[in-house]
Amino acid sequence: MFEVVRERITREMLGIKMWVESIPSDGSNPDFQTSSYGLFFVYIYGVYESIIKQIIGITINELNQSGVGIASCIYELYSVLLSNEYDSLYQIGNDKKWEKRWVISQKLACNHTITIPTDLFPTDGRNIKIHQLESLNNSFGIDKPVLPRQDIGHYIQEMVEHRNHIAHGDVLPKEVGRRYTKTDILNCCSIITEICNYICDTYEEYIVQRKYLRPV
Repeated sequence: MFEVVRERITREMLGIKMWVESIPSDGSNPDFQTSSYGLFFVYIYGVYESIIKQIIGITINELNQSGVGIASCIYELYSVLLSNEYDSLYQIGNDKKWEKRWVISQKLACNHTITIPTDLFPTDGRNIKIHQLESLNNSFGIDKPVLPRQDIGHYIQEMVEHRNHIAHGDVLPKEVGRRYTKTDILNCCSIITEICNYICDTYEEYIVQRKYLRPV
């Protein structure tokens, strides 16, 4: 299943690079050039976010199909395994809270098999920056670094900030784009590709090596 994501990363990022390469850089239309460079960040963030969500969706599906009981799972995964039950505690009055707690205890005692909502995305709902990637790792009990190299984190930060400023109308695309050359844009695309492939590899390893299970 993760191979589908890997193929998509290659296809989508190649499409973005081809689009960037097609942007005229001969000075004949500088506004078009810089506006296109600015819109690049909107374009690539959309692809990046969609890919991360697809990776998490596949991970959840693989966990649900594993047939593993909750008692066999690492404790870090309980925040995901019991997400509905945890949420219900915040949505009821004091007269029902103990009943909801009993439900959690019963679910653990009966050792129900893994059943995670397929639409679950355990972050704060904001754009996917380093903090959100850490939230995902922590929720699944993944202890690997969220990035392949610590010196490239600023590429995600810049991508998200530029995307938000443009999408919210705070700045024009050309104002962002004039800060970059075509080489800069293509390098950014390569870095985001590297990050997406690394995250895909991380979650595939987590599933294939059954790292969601507690050591026997």
